[in-house]
Amino acid sequence: MKKFVPFALKFLQNCGFARTWNRVNTCGGVNPPTVRFNYGSLAKCLLVLFVMPVAMAGCRRDAPPPNEIHSPSDLSGRMIGVLDGSASMRFADDIGIPWFVSSGEILLSDLRLGRIDAALMEESAAHALVSRERGVMILPDYLIEYDMHILVAKENAQLLSAVNSALSVLYENGTLEGLRNKYFQGAEFTYIPPETAGARPGLLTIAVAEDFPPYAFIDVFVDEYGVEHRKLTGLDVELARAVADIIGVEYYIVEMHHDALLTSVWFGHADLSLGWTPWDYGYIGEVNFSRAYARSVQAIIVRQ
Repeated sequence: MKKFVPFALKFLQNCGFARTWNRVNTCGGVNPPTVRFNYGSLAKCLLVLFVMPVAMAGCRRDAPPPNEIHSPSDLSGRMIGVLDGSASMRFADDIGIPWFVSSGEILLSDLRLGRIDAALMEESAAHALVSRERGVMILPDYLIEYDMHILVAKENAQLLSAVNSALSVLYENGTLEGLRNKYFQGAEFTYIPPETAGARPGLLTIAVAEDFPPYAFIDVFVDEYGVEHRKLTGLDVELARAVADIIGVEYYIVEMHHDALLTSVWFGHADLSLGWTPWDYGYIGEVNFSRAYARSVQAIIVRQ
């Protein structure tokens, strides 16, 4: 230890962190060396040696991997982020490993940090979200494009005709376009029922997919008195009301899993159902499909 002290002192002197000098005492002798440390320079040295490497290591950990998703075919087996309860969940589960999040902002944050390889979202919602964020982009090729229909029992041709007529009216008066813009693009639109929509004979049981935004979901809001309310809303919910208004009947909406939408009409548990139904179902011929009321495109979001 005694041999190390002079060596350490010499090192500090050479680096400019310490100075030493000898003082002559009143008797003509020489006092032991006096050492004065340059604490400012020493602190800077310690900062460079210890703090900066830790900071740089932290930056390296946060750096996301390069994007490896350039087309839909690259999604196979990859970690795919989706909004919990959205239509994208089914597609992500079919082609890769789904990663569920509660908001679009969290979804894109996870993408930028490299926790997921890509994100899947309905196209209009994806464009609105990506336009506010940096470091992400939408691929020019979408995963899938499909139409949304109202399902009617095979034996109820009269109801199918009435539904198609109602959709034609809603298309011509701008209601259908207004609802699509409201739930796909966030535009302001309020459905106004016709003046004849009062007490009416007849009742339609209409099935919609549960927790399936933007088509059907629970909107939670607080009124002016601070009371929390929960309201079922969405494109399918408002469209169901509008169709019933045009036909001239009362309606009752029931929520169910999207896989049960077709069978609910087939077995008579519901008169109508709204929502996406895959065409590859073996019993697709057991129900009738109305004219399309919306077209959905599943867009792929990746790192830039």
